[in-house]
Amino acid sequence: MASICLRPTRSSSNLIRRSLNTSTKLSNSEIIYNNVQIPSDPSSSTSTSTSSSSFHNKSQIKNRKTFEFLYGPESNWKKPKIPSKPATPPKKRSKVDPEAYKNLPPLENTTVKERLVDYSVAEGQSNERRAYFSTDSSQEIGEDWLEAEIGEDQIGLESGRVVECRRSGHTMIGLILASITLAGKQRLLILRSSGEIWPISSHDVQFVMPSSLISPSLASQCWSPELLEALAQSESKSGLGEESVQPSPEMLSARRKVAMVLRKVHRETEKMCGRLTAGTIVNGGESGGVEAVWNHFAPIEGKDENVRTSITAIQAAEYILNPKNPQSSEIAKKIEIKPNTLPAYAAHTLLMRRPDLFTADQGDMWLSGNFIVRSRSERRLLQTVQQGVDGSLNMKSSEGADAELMAFVKKAKKVVTLAQSIRDKTAENDLQEEKDDLPDWSKKDQEFISILLSPLVETRSTQVPPSFPLALSIARLFIPNGDEAVDRGALARLLSDLGVILPWDSLEMSKLTETENRSMIMSNISGSSVRGEEDLLKGNELDSLREDFTSHRVYVIDDPTASELDDGIALERIPNSDDVWVHIHVADPTRYIPPNHPLAQQASVRGSSTYLPEGNKPLFPLEVIMKELSLGADVKDNHGAQGTMTFSAKLNLKGEVDETKVRMGWIKKPRVVTYQSVDRALNLPTSKSTRPFDGPSRFVEEPSDNKSNIEEADIEDLQSLLELARSHRARRYANAGFEWSLPSATVNLLNKPSSPAANLFDSSSLPGSPRIFSGSMSLDYKVSQGLLGGLNAAGVVAEFMIIAGRIAAAFCSERDIPVIYRGSIAPKPLTPEAGTIENLLSLRENGTGQIDPLKMMGNDWYRPSGFIDIKPIQHWIMGFDKLDQGYIRSTSPLRRFDDFLIHYQIKSYLFKQSNLSSSSTTTIMNKGFNKEEIINLIKRSEEGIKRTKRSSINSNKYWQIKKFQQNLLFNNVSENKKEEEKLVDLKNDLFLAKIIGSSENSSNLLGDLTPILIDSLGIQSKLLHPTTQKNKNWKIGEQVKCKFLNLQDWPNPTTIFQLVE
Repeated sequence: MASICLRPTRSSSNLIRRSLNTSTKLSNSEIIYNNVQIPSDPSSSTSTSTSSSSFHNKSQIKNRKTFEFLYGPESNWKKPKIPSKPATPPKKRSKVDPEAYKNLPPLENTTVKERLVDYSVAEGQSNERRAYFSTDSSQEIGEDWLEAEIGEDQIGLESGRVVECRRSGHTMIGLILASITLAGKQRLLILRSSGEIWPISSHDVQFVMPSSLISPSLASQCWSPELLEALAQSESKSGLGEESVQPSPEMLSARRKVAMVLRKVHRETEKMCGRLTAGTIVNGGESGGVEAVWNHFAPIEGKDENVRTSITAIQAAEYILNPKNPQSSEIAKKIEIKPNTLPAYAAHTLLMRRPDLFTADQGDMWLSGNFIVRSRSERRLLQTVQQGVDGSLNMKSSEGADAELMAFVKKAKKVVTLAQSIRDKTAENDLQEEKDDLPDWSKKDQEFISILLSPLVETRSTQVPPSFPLALSIARLFIPNGDEAVDRGALARLLSDLGVILPWDSLEMSKLTETENRSMIMSNISGSSVRGEEDLLKGNELDSLREDFTSHRVYVIDDPTASELDDGIALERIPNSDDVWVHIHVADPTRYIPPNHPLAQQASVRGSSTYLPEGNKPLFPLEVIMKELSLGADVKDNHGAQGTMTFSAKLNLKGEVDETKVRMGWIKKPRVVTYQSVDRALNLPTSKSTRPFDGPSRFVEEPSDNKSNIEEADIEDLQSLLELARSHRARRYANAGFEWSLPSATVNLLNKPSSPAANLFDSSSLPGSPRIFSGSMSLDYKVSQGLLGGLNAAGVVAEFMIIAGRIAAAFCSERDIPVIYRGSIAPKPLTPEAGTIENLLSLRENGTGQIDPLKMMGNDWYRPSGFIDIKPIQHWIMGFDKLDQGYIRSTSPLRRFDDFLIHYQIKSYLFKQSNLSSSSTTTIMNKGFNKEEIINLIKRSEEGIKRTKRSSINSNKYWQIKKFQQNLLFNNVSENKKEEEKLVDLKNDLFLAKIIGSSENSSNLLGDLTPILIDSLGIQSKLLHPTTQKNKNWKIGEQVKCKFLNLQDWPNPTTIFQLVE
């Protein structure tokens, strides 16, 4: 790691003295800023008092940028008065014997003036860096930098901004030098005050300083893109451990200046933290620091003590710095803290230091700045359990909280012993609950269980949750063996033995619900369940604008298990013409749910529906409305007709769209069929699937219900829709875009007795007694190899939904309706060997846009992520390479909030264009959202979609690993059957894997880890292998042999395979 060594020279003490003196003059001067007087500090030396008179107006302030950072451009900040102390007399020092210095070597003869700070470039990784990345191996810099590429700046995190980053319980402040992509991940290159350059995820950024802190010219002198290019050509495996091209003296000088600013920020922050901690101070302001902030913002005693609220660092700083009971003359002097200024950052720092009182936003903290204020019951629980843990470690007390803890441990140990004994004896049997005479959990027992659960949801390492050390201490009482690790995984297994986490619960649903609830608190949205219908619309407010499509045959094609059927397709032939109209009818939840309804507000945080192997969570959890809205529902009103938003396209045989319309419509009794039934009826290709652990004999797929029935009259319409979809797709992918799929494994839980708890982290959901189970879950592990070679029913539906998205985008862009457009840009070659984008497009399957995904995973291609914008943009990956109409998602309003929002915006426009008279209900539709409101709603929704996607991935991995564990524990399949059905034996089989990424150094496993794809198992895993030149030069798609090594189920499901030479 290129680091800067700071070595004091003979004159450095003079620099420190001058710097301190200058800082004292600035901070202790009496300044008039925007008509606000900042008094001098009486504790400062008298020599600085004369300088205070030089600052009498705004134009006379020196170091304006520093001043604006410290106090804000228009703040009413006043430096608190600190009582002066008498000077401390110097200590008497013993006399030095001159004879002791006679034999010292002469001083080095210097001919040039020495620098105040001497810089040199060092190599290797510092201990600070290793500690910072310790909790995330994927971020640890062992990655191959050959594929690093300069990327585009993220808005708000531009190059030249000073930021605070946190991970693994460590904090650092640095300057953003550049945005890069590393191993397909977006990273920020951060220059620290030590001179090290770290690649940081934007998710680590917690606070952003003002852009004026470091001038753009100085920031640009600290970095050059050529340094990254030179690094990519080096053989260093330690990231930025060494720079093959040494920084110029000018660059080192610029970095030194930045380092001095960063250190000053740190010093001034600590000073301000001291003032805020003392509680200030100006005009009788509130005292007590962060404790007073928590006491003020936490719900008052006597009310609901389980309620949590939210707060920002700015609110905390203003509360501390302003008088609690101001006099009438002081009201006009209220101190207002500006964003990004020193008081705001100091308050942020103090709130981060008290996770027992405040929990930081687990999303993009730098963007929201929000903290959850823990409830009074939460704090009381932490304090009570802390007393019990302290007493249990003492081993002498037999009364109080420690006695209650030891009673819980004694009771729980019996449950754990019994559960493990039953499980070991019955592991190969089907899952069954054992009715045993078990004691109930007392209220105190449930409190200890709550503490054991808490670290499983508070997993971000920006703050160390106060429950974590408490939970580990309690768990250690169950696991006295000091050699056995006690971590979050041990906590989860303990809770499983206690029957708190049920055998069919991956805990992902509870984690998702808890994080959603916290996001709702920070968005000031009520998270309570909504069952009333009094605030819903009647549904008939805009019915006069609907067009009648009830005579059309509408096909709703979906998965047999789908419950939210929100889109259907109808074909309307035009007499005496080969052209046809295709109508995409979409469910209309905005017919009943206005955007200001709690259901809509909660959906904006939730983002999308959630689908996990153990259970689903709909976007709108109101069953009555869902039954009314899902297409094909048994509707009683309106003569059985359902209201829809309808997107219509007139297509010719070439797949060209000649005309489009957007309307509100009626449909009646659509034909609900499955993908599989359409594939069979039209003889379409289907993706192949295998069951590597059980074979086809154990799980026989039963034909689905009447959704499989396709009549002879349907075949002609479906065949026409298929041909139109093929033609349109061929045109769409003519000059741009492609699609791909990888083998993937899905797991179905076959003997699940019930759905898991919605939120186990809510104390009201904790079980009242232990639950013990014998046997194991029956898991159906199925590997789908992906589709390559044509269009199936799912592809046909997807093509028409894309057409609907284009129609909606054109409608909104032409009428300037504020919506969010989605887009992407073309991949970029990073090396001459990669070829051109035309070469890549030539590898696609003709007419379908399908491409071998391994062709896209190489290190020589930069694959940019998709993005959103408020104006129409190109969506290259989907084949829309021109900046014309754009693309939006509009066909899943029952599953995605974005689509729901699009419907509302379109409806608002249609109402304004109509002649309908306004009423109290239609006024809601008349309003619509402006661009700023749309952006805020989409930001909130996108965070929810990320959470949902993360939960789905983790849950699937968890159940995959559970199936692996079953195969390792009991695999009694005969050799004949194993050979006949090609079944897998994880312990003994060798697997063929494909390289799909770059190697990363793993010091704790004594080797390198390389991403691999094992087609036969449908998983992406890590391959452990020695660090050799041959392994470093693996190509994407190259096949290697490997064997299973180990796995982990909690807290992050992972598998590791080992290379077989």
